[in-house]
Amino acid sequence: MSRTPTQQDRGRVITISSGKGGVGKTNISVNLAISLASKGRNVCVFDADTSLANVNILLNLTPEYTLEQVLDGSKTIDEILLKGPGGISIVPAASGIAEFASLDIAQQKILLQALSTLEQRFDYLIIDTAAGISANVTTFLQATEHNVLIVTPEPTSLTDAFALMKVMRQKQCESKVHILTNMVDNYLNSVDIYKRLSGASVRYLNTDVEYLGYVPRDEHLRLSVQKQIPVTIGYPGSQASYRFAALADSIENIYRAAPTRRSFSLFWRKLFLNRLKKSPGTITAPLSQQASTSASKESADHTKTARFPKLVIMKLQQNMVQLVKSRTLSSKSMKNLLASLLRQVERYYPEINLTDLQAPKNSKPAADTKHVDRPN
Repeated sequence: MSRTPTQQDRGRVITISSGKGGVGKTNISVNLAISLASKGRNVCVFDADTSLANVNILLNLTPEYTLEQVLDGSKTIDEILLKGPGGISIVPAASGIAEFASLDIAQQKILLQALSTLEQRFDYLIIDTAAGISANVTTFLQATEHNVLIVTPEPTSLTDAFALMKVMRQKQCESKVHILTNMVDNYLNSVDIYKRLSGASVRYLNTDVEYLGYVPRDEHLRLSVQKQIPVTIGYPGSQASYRFAALADSIENIYRAAPTRRSFSLFWRKLFLNRLKKSPGTITAPLSQQASTSASKESADHTKTARFPKLVIMKLQQNMVQLVKSRTLSSKSMKNLLASLLRQVERYYPEINLTDLQAPKNSKPAADTKHVDRPN
């Protein structure tokens, strides 16, 4: 009997990855999601493979809107969510759009807000990454605590999976790797594959990996793919469906054993802020640096939006902190200065959401700030 999910159950984010394509990664993502949903969980599959958008194909979906519309700002994440089989939700990817690692600042901010929304809303967010070792894949792996790595008996699957773990090690990825074997003959065959990969990981990478389980060769899986119906829906009594139910139990036990976890969206927020530091916005130049009244309008406009060096921006921040600490400004002057700064932020740093600067709802405003005029 499944229990009623609580707020503490929210935000369990799992990446499903593989070193190479063709190992059944998307099929596993969808069927694992359905198995978790059957336990009363609210589950979403995020298709992060923007090169192929396999979730759409596997489920015979033709979404009207995809991640492309979210990233260009024309739609919100809520407006593109699809209802999939078994009660799961799906974030459809747009085939052929740019990798997440190459998004501009505005798109990174949109992605951050979308991921934060999904993390808070769903009990499980299952991210179906692209195959391989690109920055698109490794960024998601760095952001999550648990990564399910899919391998098959093929030698190339093992070598490519090891290559992915090596890149994760080089990037100091703290994600826990759980090995899931697919298309194996039986349990013993699965354990043998795991031991080979685990041994290489410990010997050459000094990294432990855990055994999650296996999905056997099953004719019903092939038939379900052909019919574009998940095997857990089309053939619930199949051996594969039984294994997906067992995998869902294993995932639940992993989180039950370690209820505290780090925030998925917090990693993306830190990544976003780090990129802002490397490419800061523009602010209005001081009057002493602006063109004289006899200069052309074109020259004045160019000076007005000149990019300040990072050290200058840091110095301005330090000066502001000192003004606040020393209380050398009158209350009215401080209000005017803050209002001016907010106008500058809004104009020259559009990637920053000013609503993030608001005080918490349960906090009480100070007595001398209740009449602050809103910046124009």
